[in-house]
Amino acid sequence: MRFNLEQLRAFSLSVERGSFSAAAREMGKAQSAVSTAISNLELDLGLDLFDRSRREPTLTEAGAALLPQALALLEQARLLQGHAEAM
Repeated sequence: MRFNLEQLRAFSLSVERGSFSAAAREMGKAQSAVSTAISNLELDLGLDLFDRSRREPTLTEAGAALLPQALALLEQARLLQGHAEAM
């Protein structure tokens, strides 16, 4: 596993917000940083998560299939952090 939570967050926010730019605003990052994070995630996974042939990126079949797992991992990380803070 070479990907990280920040890449998964960029991926999920891009889907949720509808664009890399909107995800970048949410994350307080440059659009290029979000685009790079997603590109690196795609390289790590060996799959295209977005179709970039149109103005706004759209999920590929692989992206749609992996999104629920990415969201679950992010939720587990949030729960872990909350549990650690409560200790």
